[in-house]
Amino acid sequence: MANYVLEMKDICMSFNGVFVLQDIDFNLKPGEIRGLIGKNGAGKSTLLKIIQGIYKPVSGDIKIFGEEIHNSYRKASDSVGMIFQEFSLVSEMTVLENIYLNSEIKTYGIINEKESAKRVLDFFREYDIHIDIYKRIKELSSSDMQMIEICKAVLKNKKIILMDEPTAALDGKQCEKLFTMIQRLKENKISVVLITHHLKEIIQNCDSVTVIRDGYLTLDAQIQDASMDTIISAMLGEESNALQKKRSVVHIDKTTPLLEVKGITTRRIKTPLSFKLYEGEVLGLAGLKGSGRTELFQALFGVEPITGGQIQILGKPVRIRHPSEAVEAGFFLIPESRQIQGLSVDHSVRFNMELSWLNKMKRHFLLDDKKGNEVAQTYIGRMQIKTQNLDTIVRSLSGGNQQKVVIAKALATNPKIILMDDPTFGVDVHAKAEIMQIIDEFKQTGGAVILASSETEEVNQNCNRILILKNQEITGELLNEDFETITQDELTAAIQ
Repeated sequence: MANYVLEMKDICMSFNGVFVLQDIDFNLKPGEIRGLIGKNGAGKSTLLKIIQGIYKPVSGDIKIFGEEIHNSYRKASDSVGMIFQEFSLVSEMTVLENIYLNSEIKTYGIINEKESAKRVLDFFREYDIHIDIYKRIKELSSSDMQMIEICKAVLKNKKIILMDEPTAALDGKQCEKLFTMIQRLKENKISVVLITHHLKEIIQNCDSVTVIRDGYLTLDAQIQDASMDTIISAMLGEESNALQKKRSVVHIDKTTPLLEVKGITTRRIKTPLSFKLYEGEVLGLAGLKGSGRTELFQALFGVEPITGGQIQILGKPVRIRHPSEAVEAGFFLIPESRQIQGLSVDHSVRFNMELSWLNKMKRHFLLDDKKGNEVAQTYIGRMQIKTQNLDTIVRSLSGGNQQKVVIAKALATNPKIILMDDPTFGVDVHAKAEIMQIIDEFKQTGGAVILASSETEEVNQNCNRILILKNQEITGELLNEDFETITQDELTAAIQ
């Protein structure tokens, strides 16, 4: 067996004369789990597409199992499987049908379902997977869908598996299940390249780590030789100081709540929910996925009809039956999935931004494009969105810049309250710091934020007060006015 399953030497890549990768060396041993880290736009995705054979580098050499690869997607795809952040599964088809989709086992030209089922069940037994192969994909949890994506790759005899943010949609227990499976892949000499913005996952589960910054290799080390500080420094360079910024502590006047929720219920929220939110406050919602965070946001924003209770703004009842009424009342929602719920990814930055303030752009029966362009350009500068121009298609932006477009849409409506459902999902640590700085500035102007995050550290570091949610109920409240009173361990224990 070759010393390396993958060897990349002096890889350079450019688009329109602009280099995005410079002299990258990247090697992978049999059964190695290698973390690949870099802030959004660093060049990670480009490197993966070169490994897959989708892009041909400007220069450099690539070998897979000792064989030279010369811009041959077929050669690369024979050995390399890619698991994307967004699942590539057909929801109406069964687990078995999805696993062998476009590569069905056939006998005399007829699909042999019995043999297909046998191979999948044998594989499930080996990897201790308990999923009904005849269930439709839409009936599965996020973690089970992720398992099916991995099964698809391994059953097609892929020896190198590239994983792009595989834990982004998973809770703690689901993540443990995934990494247990990755360790089993390692035991079977299957190599894994893991892209994640959760640096602790790299430290705890990888054998080695590669960091790319602005197209250059800044760290290539065994994990025992790389501390968290070393990785962050390699990833951000001088920008790492941004992560040390303290949140501003503002005086919160609790005479009159900005928002008071009185015993609201919906189709999915059976137990009445009540709480208050004050001007200048960042209120955290802490709980595992399925605890009720998203359901509460949907109720406040008019996505899910309220069946009981009342919402008050500055002491006055408001009726919210539709998102347009929520925006009119002063709310704006940053949804859990920016690509599906927050953006029209195949349209321009300008188009996406203007959607939230179309009514303000009207001049008689026409839209004032000049005003729209000015507002969009203002927020691109204010939010430091990295885009070539207003007409850049949103899909081409990095995850962090896409999220900034969503937040810009919110701020342009001059909201009183921003609802943020996992706002840093799938963005790097630098983008996280920028987003949290935006929240900090918003609260200093008298605005208020309700923040839900899968990362307890994020809630802990940014919220003055934290509500604990379990099974669509508020089970506790923690005061954290200086952002240091509650420890991460205490918060983690509270949500279990």
